[in-house]
Amino acid sequence: MKNSLWPFRIILLFATLMGLASLNTGCVPEGNNQVATDSAAGSYESLDRSTPQASFETFVAAINSDNHATRLACLTTSEQNREAGAAAMNLMQLAVKSPSDGDRFLKILDDHGLTQKAVNRAMSTSGAGSIGMPGFTEKMGEKIQDLPEFHNKISKLAIRPPLEELTFISANQENNQMIGRIKIGDRDARITFRQIDGIWLIDSPMH
Repeated sequence: MKNSLWPFRIILLFATLMGLASLNTGCVPEGNNQVATDSAAGSYESLDRSTPQASFETFVAAINSDNHATRLACLTTSEQNREAGAAAMNLMQLAVKSPSDGDRFLKILDDHGLTQKAVNRAMSTSGAGSIGMPGFTEKMGEKIQDLPEFHNKISKLAIRPPLEELTFISANQENNQMIGRIKIGDRDARITFRQIDGIWLIDSPMH
């Protein structure tokens, strides 16, 4: 990807227009070495995701301990990919803003399967203008391999702000998902949970 930042500048234009959130977590299908699928598997069967609250508390404990594998196992595959795609686009933004470190940032993407060819293909087949920014970041995230290690590398790039306390308040069922009320510090927020194969997974960002 060296000396090939022009496609990233185009992507970042889309990101700015669609209001993509900046990297704030220390920084997730086919052909992808995912940490977990939408159903419980392998060592992740021991995680408590039996209720929305249990899944959320497992998720928060993983954040606090920097356990990216467990944190990702609390998300649906779609949300893993949306999160990873957004993190990748923020990494591209860092590369554009800091050319002296650009190669180091872009190497992380290369090492995890998001090559310039993959980026160009995603832009030509699933441009943000046709499917919206969440859909585009999800398509980007599908290309990223070994998500726990990808997030681990990103988390080491900069000092993160202090984590705000995350508190579960309640959840009400709507069809096959739960709309949860939580606290982020002293702010009220909503989060969506979806039940898949008997376990509850987070299926939307906190807002």
